[in-house]
Amino acid sequence: MHDHPDNPARLTRRELLATTVTGALGAAALGTTGLASTAAAQPLDLPTSSRELWQWVRVQPVADAREAWMNTASVGPTLRLSMASEYRSREIQSNELPNFANSDRWGIESTRLAGRFAAFAGCTLDEIVFTRGTGEALSLVASGLDLAPGDEILTTTQEHPAALSPWLTLARRRGIIVKQVVLPASPASSSAIFDVIAAGFTDKTRVIAISQVQYADGTVMPVRELCHLARQRNVLSVVNGAQAFGMLSFQISDLACDFYAAGFHKWLAGSHGSGMLYIRREVLDRIWASEPRGIDASPPIATPTRSLGNDGVPAALHKFGNVVPQLWPALRGSEAALDFQSQVTRARIEARIRELVLYTRMRLQQLPGIELVTSGAPGLWAGILTFRMPGRVATGVVSALAQINRVHIAAVEWPATNDAMRLSLGIFNTHDEIERMMQGLSHLPPLR
Repeated sequence: MHDHPDNPARLTRRELLATTVTGALGAAALGTTGLASTAAAQPLDLPTSSRELWQWVRVQPVADAREAWMNTASVGPTLRLSMASEYRSREIQSNELPNFANSDRWGIESTRLAGRFAAFAGCTLDEIVFTRGTGEALSLVASGLDLAPGDEILTTTQEHPAALSPWLTLARRRGIIVKQVVLPASPASSSAIFDVIAAGFTDKTRVIAISQVQYADGTVMPVRELCHLARQRNVLSVVNGAQAFGMLSFQISDLACDFYAAGFHKWLAGSHGSGMLYIRREVLDRIWASEPRGIDASPPIATPTRSLGNDGVPAALHKFGNVVPQLWPALRGSEAALDFQSQVTRARIEARIRELVLYTRMRLQQLPGIELVTSGAPGLWAGILTFRMPGRVATGVVSALAQINRVHIAAVEWPATNDAMRLSLGIFNTHDEIERMMQGLSHLPPLR
């Protein structure tokens, strides 16, 4: 079999940097003057019809077109323009070392990047901290709060290990209590979820830690309502946005949360090793920095040098230690992904993902022996669809689809056994890929 022309293994550096999208966005995303390129992204020449648009979108990531990747909830493909921007940024950074040793210029560039991501996310630039991903952002919150023995963290039994582990570690170290409530299976309404979690609040609750979209079954949580309740009770709210950022069209400020963590390498299709933590400006003084790069003291504490780029930057970046000098190429790659999403439009992206999932749900319901786990209630589902095939081991089904049909989904534990399958569809997926999955499921060996 010959390699497909979209196989990333066949992309040369010249081909990567000369892609159509990179040409359209190149002046803004790459620049030729090191740190200070502030031009707005040039408009993409998008197809006018929906059919042509999604055909065009299909070839924008660097991905092997022979494989049907339906596991964006684990990791997404990277946009060509993001990869090109990151590569070019690393090249500039190495070629222009004098510019990159200039702390003042890092202050300008860090402020610019904070402004770009804040505008996309729906918050202010003083509320953005850059991280290497969602897990790191959530750990920064857990390690930075003043919590005492007996304080309760209210969360659920369906949280990702990277979201739950920081709190469990604190339980061992400081004696806090991690209280996990059991969410209803296939809930019929948001109020059913809200009522279960609201009943878990006590006078000892100090933090509520929840996901905006559950990674195991794709349930869209009533985050706004729960965060409002938490604020009424003087409880801090921490939202895991790993399965929402880049997939749903929303503004963080509308969620009323105190902290919001997101990574850029899944639904956003940005660079690996880049993410962010939102800290509501009013609670910035209630959290300690775990990795500070300077301390504001009076009188000042003398040191031989000052951390590069930690002065003259927005409030949260300054307090938590500005890592833009270390993450700059990856952040520039993810910035290019912001441009892509903004021009295709976030509302259109969400609508496309929902349409693909709705089609998949309809097709799965036509196949005997399928039990849908993800709720079909309005407003409770988005880009993730989880299902069971009673009598079959999920890992076996997942392996067969990958080896025979080159369709990639994930096996998840539901509720306590490894018997459910999760697919997560991004804008790069197609109806033909869904049909290929259906063909694979239809031709599994008969049960004995």
